[in-house]
Amino acid sequence: MKLQLRFLAAAAVLAVAVSAPRALALVSLEDGKDHAFVDATFETGYDSNVFANAQSGGSMTYEGSLGIEFTRRAGWIGVNATATLNWARYSEFTSQDYVDPKFTAELTKQTGRTTGSLTMSAQREDRTDVTINTRDTSWNYDTGLDVQYPVIERYSITGTLDFDKIDYTDRELFTNQRTYTGNLYLYYILNEQRDLFLDARDRYTDESNETHDLDKALSAGVSGRVYGPFNGSVQVGYQTRKTFGGIDNGDTYQEVTASGSTTWNVNRRITVTGDLSRDYSTTALAQSIESTRASLTLQDSFTAKSSGTLTGAVGENRFIGIEGEVAPHSAHRLDDFISMTANYFYTVNQHLKLSINYTYYRSFSNVGFAEFSRNQVFFTATSHW
Repeated sequence: MKLQLRFLAAAAVLAVAVSAPRALALVSLEDGKDHAFVDATFETGYDSNVFANAQSGGSMTYEGSLGIEFTRRAGWIGVNATATLNWARYSEFTSQDYVDPKFTAELTKQTGRTTGSLTMSAQREDRTDVTINTRDTSWNYDTGLDVQYPVIERYSITGTLDFDKIDYTDRELFTNQRTYTGNLYLYYILNEQRDLFLDARDRYTDESNETHDLDKALSAGVSGRVYGPFNGSVQVGYQTRKTFGGIDNGDTYQEVTASGSTTWNVNRRITVTGDLSRDYSTTALAQSIESTRASLTLQDSFTAKSSGTLTGAVGENRFIGIEGEVAPHSAHRLDDFISMTANYFYTVNQHLKLSINYTYYRSFSNVGFAEFSRNQVFFTATSHW
């Protein structure tokens, strides 16, 4: 009976999207300055490894979301705000069923000499975490300030401040975190196609178990025409992490840091995008890790209504410090992974889009519990009004 009700709900979403445009109509106010949109999605499929570990089982899942988006474009300040409700049901692991709200707000200033934005978000999130090989639930809060100021004709400065707060519902198992991040960018316009920049970053993470991490990084990069036909932004630099408190108190780690994304427009139909990231982070168990990931995505627009993407990725999560050691011989935990994702998208009309997705993920680890494979197949219907 429950399964029948879920499929009836899915059918109702599709029926509304196709045959009842007035039910979820776009709203315009104040002579077109204010707009309200409604978004709805329904997704169903199979996940072979719900908890991302060697002992986990699989389950059919049914997921969906319903959201309202508000935008205002009048005067100097623009407003973007969303309110979304996400839900999921698991056939085999009913204790993982959830209903998660999410709220976001953004104030933007895009005119005048000084431009920037103020962003705020709050959401409840249920997710599968491959770094701790289980699922966790948390309330996540984020506030960010971004300011750009042109100094002279060729030089400009960008400053960002960000505060992230993660509160886990299971506080006996997971460690709450507060993260404060500041970036200062100096941009130099090299020519019409390319900018050079320097990025200085300080990041302080405060964990509820009375340990702390301080990350410092200095990077240089290029944005615009990176090289040849590749457009995007790439930066490489050097970073350090120093830990305070706990058994790793006073330890310092040093490594190369990198991030970037470049796209090659092969022709009018096909694009190739490469992504790279290498950075320190802190797990939900307050373990320090160095994460490296590289991916390549091929996108092909078959027709005006259909397109597909194929993504391959490789990466490594290296656990550092005493807490990252595993027996025998005090070796550190090391997780390598490969993944492949294929998507097909079809646009029925301006209000309804369908897609099918397949993802394969394989983890190789010197910890048996963390070595697993995962297959996911999902069908998604998305409606926008």
